[in-house]
Amino acid sequence: MDMDWKEYEKYVFTNIKECFIDSECIFNSKLLGKYSKGARQCDIIVKRIINETEFITLIDAKYYSKKIDVKSVEEFISMANDIGANEGILVTQHGYSKLAYERAENDPSQILLDILSLEKLKEFQGYLAIPYVDEFGVLLTPAFGWVIDSTSRFGNLAFSYRKGFDFDKAWREKEFIYFNIWNTKVDNISKVKLLENQTEMLKDNYEVIESKIEILEFNGKELAIRKTLITDYLSPEYACAVEYDGFIFYGILLSENNRETVNLGKLIHMISRASPIDIKYKEANN
Repeated sequence: MDMDWKEYEKYVFTNIKECFIDSECIFNSKLLGKYSKGARQCDIIVKRIINETEFITLIDAKYYSKKIDVKSVEEFISMANDIGANEGILVTQHGYSKLAYERAENDPSQILLDILSLEKLKEFQGYLAIPYVDEFGVLLTPAFGWVIDSTSRFGNLAFSYRKGFDFDKAWREKEFIYFNIWNTKVDNISKVKLLENQTEMLKDNYEVIESKIEILEFNGKELAIRKTLITDYLSPEYACAVEYDGFIFYGILLSENNRETVNLGKLIHMISRASPIDIKYKEANN
């Protein structure tokens, strides 16, 4: 697509506005950096109110003649942290280097980060799903490089897997997360007990070699983490659960050993960043 940098930024802004309906999209603005104490120039800012809290997305349209490199990713992460963004999206004409991708995927910050090529911008949809059971639900966003599939399968509320995959490919690659909600008003158990019960259910059909549960403080929340090794199973199984008033929200990850560290980080990230919400139903008219 032949355009100069100004046209490029406006093109990105136009497409972003179509992705973030009912959000405030601001073009070419400045925000005060909480660490730099100075005004930071922002290509695009998206502001949403989620669960009565402002959620900020920083979007940078990179008009480069080559792939985004690791330095650009680091500078973007630093700026997103400085302005207090919850999410960052880099849009690029020519993709990104392998080092840039690895740097983004393995960054330990709490920022939801993604890199979109210009061609993929049209396919981009806002990262938000609302899995729910009865009156309990969560606002759920994916980790870097992954998408959320809100299709209900096998009694689970939603799935997440790598961008570019569909569910069948994620299943074949043995690399996906599924999410569910446990209603503790109906069956009042703790998150640790829930994970223990899951292990016992696995033992009914498989040989469980090892299963460990630990408690982790992350993003201001107490999480229960389980790792289970199983004979003749799809892969090692990892679980992460958090308790809220009336329910437990949990995710279960299947991942091959060569990606377990990165993918467990994604699971923990998604569970800890999910925000609880109340689901209200309208009464049907008679």
